[in-house]
Amino acid sequence: MRGTSLIAGAVGCVLFAAGALAQNDELPPGPGRALVYGQCRTCHDLQYLKESAGIPRDSWDDLLNSMKQYGLRIPPDQRARILDYLGTYLGPNPPPAGAAAAPAAKTAKVDGGAVFNEQCAACHQPNGEGVAGQFPPLAHNRDIFLSADFPARVALFGLKGKIAVNGHDFDAEMPPLDVLSDAEIAAAVSYVRESWGNASLRPKDMPAIDAAAVAALRAKKLTAEQVYATRQQLKAAVK
Repeated sequence: MRGTSLIAGAVGCVLFAAGALAQNDELPPGPGRALVYGQCRTCHDLQYLKESAGIPRDSWDDLLNSMKQYGLRIPPDQRARILDYLGTYLGPNPPPAGAAAAPAAKTAKVDGGAVFNEQCAACHQPNGEGVAGQFPPLAHNRDIFLSADFPARVALFGLKGKIAVNGHDFDAEMPPLDVLSDAEIAAAVSYVRESWGNASLRPKDMPAIDAAAVAALRAKKLTAEQVYATRQQLKAAVK
């Protein structure tokens, strides 16, 4: 899992022996699944979780405790929700397939800040400053305005390739966060674009992104490499 000072490579190799991210790692549906994706998939191949299914809740709890030595830092409420998910849906007596209750229709506006804090802040930090040498900053990052939908592409499909942000190089793969809803991705992108002084970087003619735009983008089924290629083209166009 990601943490404020988590060393991704060390944990991936030492604890979970994670290899390249599997593109089709699907965990059983259930409350807390999106949080597991958001907090775990940057460093770990989720196939490990699937192969570990069946261990009791206490063992999942011990595993989370053991990860503190690698720098795991997540709020207690998030840890509790992750443990509830792992102990229930990847425990010894999971609910029958399809038994998870369908999510209620969402009529309230999605809180982009809450989505960011659950899905993005462990790597990019609550202040958007990222982690030097590991995760690029989102604060004062003009890439979030390369096009109206570019950050949504990154959120949906991930990004793979060496990049430079504000004079610093980064070469870590970002996994897709496509488990999030269209509205959640749109809200998170909007939150990032309005936070930490980023609003001052926004081109005057750039429209806001909404759930409908994210839905249309999701249908393109891009790869992380294709998103990287798009970034290169957009960067070249603004030079």
